[in-house]
This record gives sequence, structure tokens and C-alpha cells, in this order.
Amino acid sequence: MPTGSSPSAFDEFFEADLRLPENLRELLRWPLGPLVHGPDVIPAVGTASPVVTVGDFCTLDLAARGRSPDIALVDFKTKREEDPELREALQRIGRKVLRLANPAGTITREAWAVVSEAFKSEERVRVEVRGEEDLLALVCLALAPDSAAVLYGMPSQGVVVVRADPAAKEKVLGILRRMER
Repeated sequence: MPTGSSPSAFDEFFEADLRLPENLRELLRWPLGPLVHGPDVIPAVGTASPVVTVGDFCTLDLAARGRSPDIALVDFKTKREEDPELREALQRIGRKVLRLANPAGTITREAWAVVSEAFKSEERVRVEVRGEEDLLALVCLALAPDSAAVLYGMPSQGVVVVRADPAAKEKVLGILRRMER
């Protein structure tokens, strides 16, 4: 459990790596919030603070629309393929850089600690993920204040914008509890 924080329903996940079981994969193909396209992303974010992006394209798209994320989780890949141009473009996002390893289909203990640290930063943060960042949207929603919005891409469909409100946190808690430890 992170030091100095109040107990939370998510504390149980700080101590174990979680793996996505086959039976949850279909559920996670559905967006956790509204799916928006193009210019609709800025109004969907509204006054949310902080704004968190999970995914390279989602991060760059938001920044190109004039709103730099407060926290961006990136892996320098799009559709699972390494892209040197993405790496170069993403270097301009975030003043503070944190790094973590997170294999595909997994949420590591380290991910909870690093994302928690990102939320405590006074600066914009880029979290560089070696492995895959997709499931880390769940960690971001779990740890974000209620005022936050977490954005993640749905390839070829758009961007999902989720307010980190109690209903979203409850949904995330249910998913995390069904993952394998």
C-alpha cells in the first residue's frame, strides 16, 4: 500500500501481479465510457482535472487538439508495432518521465506504484511502459481523483473518455477482482 495515503478499496491490488483471464477479454472489448471521435474529444474532457491518456495515438491526438495530458502512459507502439516516429513525437509530452515494465495481459505491482507516483507529481508526467499499457487504464481509473478523466483509444473506433467517478471506480473494482493473481 502506498505510504501516506488513506485506505482504499484498491489497496489489495498493490501487492500482487494481476493477469487477464480469457473470460474477461470479451468484456474489456466494450468501452468503459462514451466513445468519441476527432474534435469531440475536447468537449468530452471538459473541465476534468487531471486528464490522463493511456496509449500513444490517444495522447498525441489530445495534444494536437491543444490539451496536453497531465499524465500520459505510452509504449511507443501503435497496434502492437514499434514506431520510431511515435517515440520522437511523444518525447515532447510530460516534463517528468517515469518508467515501468508491464507485460501484455498483465497489471504488475510496479504499475500501481508508478501510476500512484504520477498522480502525486506537480508536473506533467509521461509514463513509458515497456510491454503493454492497455490494461493500465484500469489502474489510472482506480487511483484517479473523482475530478479526473481517463482517455484510452479503441483502435479504428475512437477515444473512450471515462470520468473517474464512483460508478466508474466500482466497475473497475469488479473487473480487477475477477483477474487472476
